[in-house]
Amino acid sequence: LISIIISLLLAIITGTIMVKTKQNTQTPEVLLAQGKAVSLMAPADDSVVAYFKLDTIRVVTAGLSDDETGVILVVTPWLAYPAGDTVFYEELARKRSVIKGLFQAYFAERTKNKLLEETEVFIEEKLKDQINASLSLGKISDIYFTDYIFLE
Repeated sequence: LISIIISLLLAIITGTIMVKTKQNTQTPEVLLAQGKAVSLMAPADDSVVAYFKLDTIRVVTAGLSDDETGVILVVTPWLAYPAGDTVFYEELARKRSVIKGLFQAYFAERTKNKLLEETEVFIEEKLKDQINASLSLGKISDIYFTDYIFLE
């Protein structure tokens, strides 16, 4: 009876030690290196960037007064995100209309003069913050405009 109890205790202790050492080898870094996990975080190297093109957006800006209409603004934004993050790309594709709505709302609330006073960097930062607040699987790192044209 004593030998059975001792062998059970040894088995439990041995099993506990093996589980503890196995847990240490299952760190995120080890799993990523083995290809058993995919990182949803931005890579440490910021030079690895991909770009997501939103379609051309046409918005009527706010008018100077209630009886005056605004002007048409045409923008084509590109969103920078970590290259190779296919899960985040899919989220961007799914939320394309939400993101376009954020652009439309931002520009529709401001007059042409107000938009011309604001720097491009300021506008990009404001929009980037709003877009990142609506995303859950990652963050965009920057916004670039290929078109930013007022039509009168």
